[in-house]
Amino acid sequence: MLEKLTASTVGVAKATLLGTMLALLATIVVFVAVGPARRVPQASSPVLPQEADAGLQGFSFTQSKGGLVDWKIQARLAQLFEADATAMLHDNVQVTLMGADGVTMTVTGDEGSINTASKDFVISKRSGNLALILNGGFTIYTPRIRWDNQALRMWTDEPVRITGPRLEVTGQGMDAFPASREMRVRRNVRVGIH
Repeated sequence: MLEKLTASTVGVAKATLLGTMLALLATIVVFVAVGPARRVPQASSPVLPQEADAGLQGFSFTQSKGGLVDWKIQARLAQLFEADATAMLHDNVQVTLMGADGVTMTVTGDEGSINTASKDFVISKRSGNLALILNGGFTIYTPRIRWDNQALRMWTDEPVRITGPRLEVTGQGMDAFPASREMRVRRNVRVGIH
């Protein structure tokens, strides 16, 4: 009888173990299938790389002379790198250039950078073109634009298209000097008069 009891006890133990494993498997399946819907989503906040010295939301940098604003660059997010004197700008990067008669140019891009020591900056679109809107009725389209603060020069090596009242100019590369209202397309220039 001891042999029968032992054999039946082993059978019961096997059945119990099998039942426990099935119950555990069913619990895992239910948790995986239903669990994520019950979880509270975490608040989304931008993640900045660890190598940045600081991260900012609502970045703004203004260049002024004699109490008058020359230009202003803003971005929704920025990463500051103190050793390089650089701020990497992300998400709704806006530049406004000012002249004696008010705003002379505005542009909005997806990303950019500014050297906080030299005050040179770059602004670009991830896809498509920036639209640099000038107060004289002209608009410059190009994927990337750079500002040389010492020379007060805006420039690009990229393709450009300039539209204005009854005029369209296309070409490769451009130098613009907002203070003197000079603009030069470097090569492959085509002019259309409408």
